[in-house]
Amino acid sequence: MKQLSGYQIIRRHLRRYPRVLRHTLIKELSQLITYEPVIGIMGKTGAGKSSLCNALFRSEVCAVNAIEACTREPQHVRLQFGQHYLTLVDLPGVGESQNRDSEYRELYKEQLPKLDMVLWVLKADDRAFSIEEQFYQAILAQCGSTMPPVLWILNQVDKVEPSELWNRHSATPSPDQFENIKRKQWAVASQLHIEEKDIIPVSVKGRYHLARVVEQMINRLPKQARSPLLPHLHQSYHSTPVRETASSSFGDAVVDTLDQVIESAPLPLIARKALQAVTHTVAHVARSVWSFFFD
Repeated sequence: MKQLSGYQIIRRHLRRYPRVLRHTLIKELSQLITYEPVIGIMGKTGAGKSSLCNALFRSEVCAVNAIEACTREPQHVRLQFGQHYLTLVDLPGVGESQNRDSEYRELYKEQLPKLDMVLWVLKADDRAFSIEEQFYQAILAQCGSTMPPVLWILNQVDKVEPSELWNRHSATPSPDQFENIKRKQWAVASQLHIEEKDIIPVSVKGRYHLARVVEQMINRLPKQARSPLLPHLHQSYHSTPVRETASSSFGDAVVDTLDQVIESAPLPLIARKALQAVTHTVAHVARSVWSFFFD
């Protein structure tokens, strides 16, 4: 007998809902399963956006960071792994052209609400981040509640002094470097008015703290974007905590989706109560067959 796919198993459990709801439920669930995360990549030229993406994702990301400094439009790079897609959006304007500030503000006001997350890449050996501060505060003020979560990547920490003491064998900083990196994190957080924990010191070259980047991405992305992201990440980042968070979040997203459909349906209160138990059963099934994202 042909084995049912995870998606087919979930659909079979939807038969327990009233016929009038099934079409909408299946449509909404299909959109959830095929959700395509959209992640913005920001940072000055030379910050290491392309190398960071290539270190995180299975697909080669050649186009990111290859755009001209004068490019006025965001560049979309669509990645595919199996049946799943991920879009990276390389956003221009971070310190590249002060003459286009007003133009870029409009661009960001339009683009940022469409993103699930922003990875903002900073160079650890930069002395000041006044341009980033002004830019961030400006777009934060104009986007408000539509601003997606921002993960700050302090890249190239192997260049932090004393750089000659970086342990190349273990790809870790020396004690002196570690202290200077911590001071750099604090300085950046103070200047940008952000939480120090939101800044992750990274060396792409040495694969230092890349797993932490993945953990923060999975924890801070919207629930519906977490599982679809995972197939695109290199297998080495598929740790147990990451997989458990993605699986649990998918079940939660299923509950949210089903609850929204039921809430909007013209059903008596007693019927809504009865369907709650069914919804949690479907969510349990969704978590148990979650691995179909890797089929």
